[in-house]
Amino acid sequence: MEISNYQKERLTNILKKLIQIPTENPPGKTEEVVNFLINEVFREEEGFHNEVITHMKDGVELHNLVTKIGSGKKKIVLSGHFDVVPVGDQTKWNHPPFSAKMVDGKIYGRGSADMKGGITSLIGVMKVLNSDPYFKENYELIFLGTADEEAGMTGSELLSKMGFINNADLIIIAEPTNLNIGVAGKGLLWATIQVTGKSAHGSMPDKGHNAIEGVLKIIPQIYNCLEDKSNKTLGRSTINIGKIYGGTKINIVPDYAELEIDFRLIPEQEHEKVISNLRKIELNPYSINVKITNSLQSLLTDVNHPFIQNLTNITNSEFIGVSYATDACKYVNPTNFIPFVIFGPGDPNIVHKPNEWIQLEQVFHATEFLIDALTKTYLK
Repeated sequence: MEISNYQKERLTNILKKLIQIPTENPPGKTEEVVNFLINEVFREEEGFHNEVITHMKDGVELHNLVTKIGSGKKKIVLSGHFDVVPVGDQTKWNHPPFSAKMVDGKIYGRGSADMKGGITSLIGVMKVLNSDPYFKENYELIFLGTADEEAGMTGSELLSKMGFINNADLIIIAEPTNLNIGVAGKGLLWATIQVTGKSAHGSMPDKGHNAIEGVLKIIPQIYNCLEDKSNKTLGRSTINIGKIYGGTKINIVPDYAELEIDFRLIPEQEHEKVISNLRKIELNPYSINVKITNSLQSLLTDVNHPFIQNLTNITNSEFIGVSYATDACKYVNPTNFIPFVIFGPGDPNIVHKPNEWIQLEQVFHATEFLIDALTKTYLK
């Protein structure tokens, strides 16, 4: 199908408004976005049923939105996150980061691609299918708008625990994929390695054990913690040493240092095996301690699911794996497997950077492709 010019204009205005509402995380406040959607987009008088779910994090009240249409027994979930990463240095932006400036068919702004463009495409799906009485009679379509995806996924974790995902037939997460079809995602493992040495005067380094030097010496052992395995869709597991901390003063031999490591793991690489290998790291005469600060399992969907097959035929897009974590990590687990797809407008290579943008036509195409695939799958 092709959405009408009126619908395109409406979606454009919605997207611009979403970008113009700052939702930087931290602090991650999303109340204004939720209120806008309830009052201006998902109106109760039009048949949308809204529920606001709040939770606290670091003293800040965060708002999640659950919007439903339909009364059928089969449940289909559409999901997107409201929060965005910080703007950073505003002098590196060509346009104000919350201006939603439109230039040559692109809308610029923080969160335009990650992922307010994707949310807008899901809004388009909800709007169109809300006018289909047969669909609403046979299915329940649920939009989950989450807080805190960028800094802990506490919103999606809460909604999952509350049962909004239970028994869903399908989950669609509209993260930016350039309209490719995400069918797999790497897992995440964050670890902090603490190295304790012995302090001494900087003029007598032989009297101490330099903890910073100890950190540098164990780096090769860290890379050996991964097994030599690969995945057809996701490639290989990766390591990023994102932060090193140590030392108090130039003329003191540091007795403590630590590094923070970001592992992105394919399904073939067991988290526990990596953790076990990390705990086996030794370097005499240093004391080494390992703390695991975050862990999310890798995901593989059922590529033979009728919706995914129909979406593939409609878009002629290819299957991809995503290296970044999404709310799917909180929705899907081995004991509660639900078919999912990560599919949305926006180039993942330009997110979390200055001058983030999204091609407006991609937002419209995402809406159209998802509606076509849903109707072909569920309205036989």
